Amino acid sequence: MIQKRSRKNTYRLLLVVTLLLGVLTLSGCVGAAAPVTTSDPVGIGLSAVARPLENVSIVISIKNNMTKFVSDVKVQIVAIDGNAGIAPFDLWQTTDASVALTTPLLPGKTAQVKLVLQQKTPATVKSYPVNVSVSYKDGDGVAVTKTVTNAGIVRVGNINFLSNGIRWIIEQLYKLVHSYALAIILLTLGLKLITEPLTRMQFKSTVDMQKLQPQLAKLKAKYPNKEDAKQLNEETMKLYKDNNVNLFSGCLPLLVQWPVFLALFTAINNYSPFNSAPFLWAPALSMASSALPLATRFIMPIIVAASTYVQSITSYIPGQDRSQMAFLTYFMPLMLGYWAYGFSIALALYWALFSLFSAGQQYLVIRRLTKGMPVPAPVLKKSPKK
Repeated sequence: MIQKRSRKNTYRLLLVVTLLLGVLTLSGCVGAAAPVTTSDPVGIGLSAVARPLENVSIVISIKNNMTKFVSDVKVQIVAIDGNAGIAPFDLWQTTDASVALTTPLLPGKTAQVKLVLQQKTPATVKSYPVNVSVSYKDGDGVAVTKTVTNAGIVRVGNINFLSNGIRWIIEQLYKLVHSYALAIILLTLGLKLITEPLTRMQFKSTVDMQKLQPQLAKLKAKYPNKEDAKQLNEETMKLYKDNNVNLFSGCLPLLVQWPVFLALFTAINNYSPFNSAPFLWAPALSMASSALPLATRFIMPIIVAASTYVQSITSYIPGQDRSQMAFLTYFMPLMLGYWAYGFSIALALYWALFSLFSAGQQYLVIRRLTKGMPVPAPVLKKSPKK
């Protein structure tokens, strides 16, 4: 009974982890809500939400309000906050602050394009109204150019204190080693050293429970009937208490480390100073693998998946039922490899290093905790009676 409940709790925890990663994926891939377009012949609307010192993905909606198609549509930002140009932002991967449609826009249809700018200095205000110019050829081939005032707003929000602290640490490390990639490596190593006691606590709890498996098996043999379930639970809890085993100490380290991971996600996934920091095959740490050439596009996702797999197999406790680890061992690496494809090289680099450092740490901790521990016989599932 207890073993089944423990297994259910494990699956529930894994489900929570999966949902959290899903939320992170959505928060990184889903842009701002579709902006409202103007009622001009070619309506324009734009919106963007960013945090300080981030790349700003401006979503621009273009709607053809005419009865004929339009072609050669181009939208360019001409003023921000009433000042000509794109200050306080700067260009990122484009020659100018403009985007164009590659195909004609049919009557009544709307197209969305994205223009990415970067913040080189912290924002001084929270909302920036944007003026754009739109040029196109109407259905009769006549070229039209018009300026749209207040086509939308770019909003710059706040960043939480933990993420801000992580960025400060990265900048201090950068001043020391003059490389953002090395700064991320040192940050990852430092975090693993700080969280080492939590990791040790987590695996100590797991090992202690594994050591009690023979006694738990004896209790199940003593109370085999469903009518004895209450007595079995009481005896099991007494066994845990007598051996100073806390059922929650294995989950607590994970709960403590998740806020740190979420803060890291906010701090480094879209950090604009990484735009000028190349990394091996990538022109910039802030670029996503999906934006790289086909020849190098899948390198980091494969590295993330492989390092996650290594981390999962080194977390195995001798005598542990491997069926309970199947999700972590096979599905998580694939999911995280997919996740790494859409996020920045910097964040994927952190996760790969974190997984590899964790693998080495787990191997040493588990080896020390299980030294001299007899390996219990594996649990054999009974085949159903015919």
